[in-house]
Amino acid sequence: MYNFVSTVQKPTSVTHSVTGNFTGPNDKNLIISKCTKIEIFLMDQDGLKPMFDVNIYGRISVLKLFSVAGSKQDYLFISTESFKFCILAYDYEKKEIITKASGNAEDTIGRPTEAGQLGIIDPDGRIVALHLYEGLLKLITLDNNNTPNKTINNNNNNNNNNNNNNNNNNNNNNNNNNNNNNNNNSPIQKNVNNVRLEELQVLDMTFLYGCKVPTIAVLFKDTKDEKHISTYEISSKDTELVVGPWSQSNVGVYSSLLVPVPLGGVLVVADNGITYLNGKITRSVAVSYTKFLAFTRVDKDGSRFLFGDHFGRLSVLVLIHQQQKVMELKFEQLGRISIPSSISYLDSGVVYIGSSSGDSQLIKLNTEKDQTTDSYVTYLEAFTNIGPVVDFCVVDAEKQGQAQIVTCSGTYRDGSLRIIRNGIGIAEQASIELEGIKGIFPINNNNNNNNNNNNNNNSNGITDSKDRYLITSFIECTKVLSFQGEEIEETEFEGLESNCSTLYCGTIDKLNLLIQITNVSINLIDSITFKRVSQWNVEPSRRINLVSTNQDQIVLSIDKSLLYFQINSSNKSIQLIKEIELPHEISCIDISPFDSFMDTKSQLVSVGLWNDITLRIFKLPTLEEIWKEPLGGEILPRSILMISFDSIDYIFCSLGDGHLFKFQFDFSSFKLFDKRKLTLGTQPIILKKFKLKNTINIFAISDRPTVIYSHNKKLFYSVVNLKDVTNVTSFNSDGFPNSMAIATTNSLTIGTIDEIQKLHIKTISLNEEMGRRIVHLEDHSCYAVITVKNNEGLLGGAQDLCEEDEEVSYIRIYNDQTFELISSYKLDPYEMGWSITPCKFAGDDVNTYLAVGTSINTPIKSSGRVLLFSLSSSSSSSSSNDKDNLDNDNNNNNNNNNNNNNNNNNSVNGKLTLLEEIKFRSSVYFLLSFNGRLIAAVHKRLFSIRYSHSKEKNCKVISSESVHKGHTMILKLASRGHFILVGDMMKSMSLLVEQSDGSLEQIARNPQPIWIRSVAMINDDYFIGAEASNNFIVVKKNNDSTNELERELLDSVGHYHIGESINSMRHGSLVRLPDSDQPIIPTILYASVNGSIGVVASISEEDFIFFSKLQKGLNQVVRGVGGFSHETWRAFSNDHHTIDSKNFIDGDLIETFMDLKYESQLKAVADLGITPDDAFRRIESLMQYIR
Repeated sequence: MYNFVSTVQKPTSVTHSVTGNFTGPNDKNLIISKCTKIEIFLMDQDGLKPMFDVNIYGRISVLKLFSVAGSKQDYLFISTESFKFCILAYDYEKKEIITKASGNAEDTIGRPTEAGQLGIIDPDGRIVALHLYEGLLKLITLDNNNTPNKTINNNNNNNNNNNNNNNNNNNNNNNNNNNNNNNNNSPIQKNVNNVRLEELQVLDMTFLYGCKVPTIAVLFKDTKDEKHISTYEISSKDTELVVGPWSQSNVGVYSSLLVPVPLGGVLVVADNGITYLNGKITRSVAVSYTKFLAFTRVDKDGSRFLFGDHFGRLSVLVLIHQQQKVMELKFEQLGRISIPSSISYLDSGVVYIGSSSGDSQLIKLNTEKDQTTDSYVTYLEAFTNIGPVVDFCVVDAEKQGQAQIVTCSGTYRDGSLRIIRNGIGIAEQASIELEGIKGIFPINNNNNNNNNNNNNNNSNGITDSKDRYLITSFIECTKVLSFQGEEIEETEFEGLESNCSTLYCGTIDKLNLLIQITNVSINLIDSITFKRVSQWNVEPSRRINLVSTNQDQIVLSIDKSLLYFQINSSNKSIQLIKEIELPHEISCIDISPFDSFMDTKSQLVSVGLWNDITLRIFKLPTLEEIWKEPLGGEILPRSILMISFDSIDYIFCSLGDGHLFKFQFDFSSFKLFDKRKLTLGTQPIILKKFKLKNTINIFAISDRPTVIYSHNKKLFYSVVNLKDVTNVTSFNSDGFPNSMAIATTNSLTIGTIDEIQKLHIKTISLNEEMGRRIVHLEDHSCYAVITVKNNEGLLGGAQDLCEEDEEVSYIRIYNDQTFELISSYKLDPYEMGWSITPCKFAGDDVNTYLAVGTSINTPIKSSGRVLLFSLSSSSSSSSSNDKDNLDNDNNNNNNNNNNNNNNNNNSVNGKLTLLEEIKFRSSVYFLLSFNGRLIAAVHKRLFSIRYSHSKEKNCKVISSESVHKGHTMILKLASRGHFILVGDMMKSMSLLVEQSDGSLEQIARNPQPIWIRSVAMINDDYFIGAEASNNFIVVKKNNDSTNELERELLDSVGHYHIGESINSMRHGSLVRLPDSDQPIIPTILYASVNGSIGVVASISEEDFIFFSKLQKGLNQVVRGVGGFSHETWRAFSNDHHTIDSKNFIDGDLIETFMDLKYESQLKAVADLGITPDDAFRRIESLMQYIR
């Protein structure tokens, strides 16, 4: 089994943020880290401008900006959780990030710190201190001399040969990144030294300001859990710690942070107060109980600091001082923000709030309080963060063949549901309520079309003239909309037939004419005076059915007749050139040229016929039939279109059942070839050309609107996030440039379309609740969500409130279209929902039930329950247990969610009714619907739960029995057929099979001590697990082995370090491929704590061999930032062992090939014997299944 791993959504959770002058002496930069990448912004008067997005081969644990004496730009220090570190700089001339130094701080002995890695830098840029192991402090001396870039030696590191080899790789990468880059004042170090630190349980540490010798303050905890502060000076001669100028005992058991103050001394931040210490004086201020998570300095002298807590409250601390002496501390709350992980003060009261719990924010602090909000905070911008993703489900809620992910994202008051879907989006610019639109046609501004069209054409022959009017056709009339900037009003054209429906209306630019075609006539109108200059009328007994035009060329159908017209340029008259009779009526017609957008003469006309269901091509002007293509079947062709993509000529023909035929056309022989049949929807498809900047694409209008486009000679089909589209056209006016006009059943919308397919994220507020688990109940058209509400006031230290109400858990039911809250159920005190699943029981195929597994942790004992609910038909009622009064929740959700959706299913089932419950002695961590029963993972055991009719009681009763035991703690289950895959917290994975008596028997297990977080079954023989050290492992069932012991083992056949904590995996895909004869690649979606979403695609051995060679070639070309090794980064690593990645391809690295310069691409494919274009097509052929 070979796997291709690709990230479709990069991490969104912000863990660190810093500000400084990184990209230039006069540049003000914000740099943020998101787990495995950094983003660099430039701050200007318009806000934050993105500059760079850099992937790091490691999980970032420390991010610091620092300056050295004489340097005009700041340097960036990065340390990773795998003990690698580097110093980065920005080369202003080359406009690129360079590695100034890199190294490995890992020791072969030593116990990693329990409080996490700490990294601090002396304010004067003299030394870096890393606390990575208990009792040790790693010191990196910064040397400002004019020294070449180098790799740092770890003098106290007794690494083995493998680690030394890794260092050599880093050194090679570093040298490749830093050729000819010997800048002055480079912060290069001579070595790395370990020094003993007496304090073992270090909580925080910082360098002090204003010290002649680098001096650190250490906050630590002793064996009695008392907390103290010690200071140390760092000797410059032998790099040792010397007892510092002061210390402080018993600073409070709630102390957690040290904040250095430029005035001298530190702030000791505790949950109930903040204290200033400098060894001479002490100043304190009390605060209401909270947990401070992040801080930033506002003023250079440190007279003001901002603090953010775990309730999402932003506060300011003011140090009132006289002559560098702190006299008093004042503390005030400013307002609400997202729960912060970092805070950075930018300038002029603007603050960046980085969050790993909710959306990051850009806010402005006001000098006056807003009395309506009781806040000093104004929100300027929000940056989407979908992390942490606790759970998600994959749903095709709109039944359009396009799956979407619905996630439980965020924590506590920042909790939300996120709807994530892939496709091309339309950003609405204007909308008008107009019902019954049958056609829309843009009209150019005649002032721009006076014989100068050649000057307005781009390289693709697409005219860039502006549109002034939009003709809208209805069943019995035609209206003209005039656009003046963003103002829209109705007007009239004198020569336009307005009392009938219009089949087509457009401009003939070179003749300054408008052409209007109705069911009975062709009208030519002067585009300046709007007076009619010529007309052709059909015979009274006949009607025009279909029409297609190309500037001065016109083809139309009347019953079985095909007529070809041209406009005489000399006298502006309409001339019938040729008329032929076809054997059947015409169902669709097209005369548009292949290689442009109605700007060159067309040589062909293509038609589709009724009855014989054929596609026919005729040569112009003779209408000689040159090709006949039977389509087969009984469904009529409804739309036909000729177009050229990347110099390849195509003819598309759609049917009335949502199928689409695609042909290539050979102009030299006038033949169709490469016939393909695809499925885009279930309703008739109308094909329309449209312009997107400098390209021509196809908009396929159906129940599943799709954009067809080409990239590198490969066609792509991207779903558009729209509903009820009836017509579209390109529209490019002064007020709405590069836009589209879109008609729906009841409105006309002007909007811009995405250039490429991308993820679209929509937020559904949970009203300060955190979603823990989510499932979709298709039979009831709703989502069921387990939520948790953290009562802030109760956690704030109030003594008269019950501890049991600190966290309250609910089961919420939401409409799957509008996300309106329908019903709710409050769990008991101390009870937490752990699992939720829809289920059906044997003997009852009609009803779908909702099962919930819980844990109950009281001060006395722990237990759990399984609750079984029914959902009855009710669009607004709540359950009888609904103790929390649903009225307020409904009002809040109505304000936040889109309840104006006209497709709301009024028959949504909603009312939760508790039918049965089963109590267990332990927590119920997972529930699985399995072959007509429910399997419950209760700590170490599996229980089978049935809900069936009892003859004795003459009603349905619930029953349970133990069916398997012997695990440590079962966290996840997955099933396929009669097999169940068990994910154990400590014992990796095991495979169970269902016996005839209903019991479960273990048939194989993986013996490795792997801590599993999530599992999925790739197929019958291969299974994948995500484990606690951020790795993927694939195991295989040994069916073919003749050895009984081997058959009882799940062999590890794949290893890969994903670098992120994965909570959940689901089968599915975010892309909708048109149905075709090509085999579908199975994919599994995963979501991480850091907000990333990825795909694991199972690929063939042939593809794996190809991409393995390409990956190897790319590693010779694409060097890791900081000199970090890609092979080391992707190697499977946990507390027990480290092994190379096996049978996995890093799709993110493969995708970088597409952004390389041609010379670099040639180097990457040198060993493959193919061209870069061949590699390009091979990559995109696979990526269409992923994004």
